[in-house]
Amino acid sequence: MTPPAAPTRYNQKRERSARRGRGALGVAALLTLAGTLAAGCSSASPASSSSPKGPIKIGMITSLSGPYTPLGTNDRLGAEQEVSAINAAGGINGRKIDLIVEDDKTDPTQAVTDYESLVSDGVVAIVGPVFSSSAVATEQYAARAKIPTIDTAAADNLVSPVNYYVYMTPPTTKIVAQQLLAYMKAKGLTKMAVARDTSAFPTAGWDNMKAMAPSYGVNFIYDGEFALTATDFTTILTQVKASGAQGLMVWGSGPAEVTLTKQAKAMGLTIPLLFSHAEASYLYTKPVGSAGNGVIIASSIGGIGPDLPSSYPGRATITGFASTFQKSNGYYPPEFAFDAGGAVAMFAKAIKEDGATSADIAKALSTMTITTGDGTYHFSPSDHSGLTVSQVAIARDENGTLVPTQFTKAQIGG
Repeated sequence: MTPPAAPTRYNQKRERSARRGRGALGVAALLTLAGTLAAGCSSASPASSSSPKGPIKIGMITSLSGPYTPLGTNDRLGAEQEVSAINAAGGINGRKIDLIVEDDKTDPTQAVTDYESLVSDGVVAIVGPVFSSSAVATEQYAARAKIPTIDTAAADNLVSPVNYYVYMTPPTTKIVAQQLLAYMKAKGLTKMAVARDTSAFPTAGWDNMKAMAPSYGVNFIYDGEFALTATDFTTILTQVKASGAQGLMVWGSGPAEVTLTKQAKAMGLTIPLLFSHAEASYLYTKPVGSAGNGVIIASSIGGIGPDLPSSYPGRATITGFASTFQKSNGYYPPEFAFDAGGAVAMFAKAIKEDGATSADIAKALSTMTITTGDGTYHFSPSDHSGLTVSQVAIARDENGTLVPTQFTKAQIGG
């Protein structure tokens, strides 16, 4: 049975800010508010204003418009699924979750305004953003407002250095880069090209990969940049063909990667294409169609859930979440749904075991071990990403389905 709809309040409130007279306050207002919270000037601060018997307010910032709409939409679906399941089971210690969703429009400035709105609403925790540039923009406000935030973006600098109030659910670009380099080494791909957009996520991924490549015997002989919204890759692909590269690594996280793949096939590029976990979903494999067959894609372990051996730790949790999502939405959950659903599960565990204030949640997260659709996390005061390289799969697109490569099968025992 499909769970009852989650009690989500989506904005509407973004357009509501003008009606409330808050929209023009922007960053300056948030800084003032955050400073007040940090100073403890009010016992009725937004972070602790929820009634101890009323709903528990959890905020969410994601991209429901702009280039990251497909990612943000699935973030929202994953979070709503987890909230619905929790509320259908009676809530947390008898209290339901009230999920309040804000659209950052794939715009860091809007994300800051959204953060201010959620703080004013009295949320005790925040999921997102999914756009790394938005997550970078809001990170400092989490610390000032003392509200635990679990980003669904994957740029490493969100959690390194550690911010007491900020965590993340996707595998970091560092461990994804490490696993992709290990795959390149195993396949003898020693001369590589890279194509990348210049937003925060691919920049972090490329920086990590470039730094670690020599230790894997991999040399990048071509480096091409493209815009997040690029639609023509002829120049880059022509230069890649001429470079003599044995493979092309692509760091990006939007619809541009679909176009790049189709154009590569149309131009007769026969070297392997490799992608980060941002393409580990039907959001890439469906629109790319047959052009994606054989493409190599890094993924969280949840992305290959159906192919995990029965003995794999956490398999039941992964496949249970995936089954519910697929029945509700008609497709296997992408990385982003796992990320956001897992973040809600983390907050729920913290609240159940330690309490429903922001301070309680932050304290619980700092030593939490939990299995979600992305794998098993071991958070600590010095590790706010929680996953290890062994929980990054290297998959292959087979007719629109991600299947584990032999490289990953050997690691997971499949």
